[in-house]
Amino acid sequence: MRLFILFLVGLFVGAAGAVMAVNALNRGPHYDKAVMTVLGQQMKAMDRSIKQNRCASADLSPRLQTLRFVANDLEPAFPDLQEDAQFGRYAGELRAAADIGLQAAPANCAAAGAVLARLDKSCDACHREYKN
Repeated sequence: MRLFILFLVGLFVGAAGAVMAVNALNRGPHYDKAVMTVLGQQMKAMDRSIKQNRCASADLSPRLQTLRFVANDLEPAFPDLQEDAQFGRYAGELRAAADIGLQAAPANCAAAGAVLARLDKSCDACHREYKN
């Protein structure tokens, strides 16, 4: 009898584990959220650097480079919007803002703030239209 009860408990635990594993696998990757999270964290880090008066090129260039590289993944991260011309324009504006910041490295915190404002403006424009 004890063996039968252990068998039933094992069967139940195994079935519950299998259901949880299948549910986890069916969710798929959250590539879109990952791209947005990286962009957001890099912009927060830039803002923190500006507020702490750490606006040297060595402080900001890595952030701008990461923003620029990740901005290349905006369209693939949102496959439903890849054919949307307006979304493409917003993604291009973000890339252009990052390019401007990289080409003319901010010399002081005021210039860095202007670059961050341009990046933030391009993000806000897209979020107003597409974010739920």
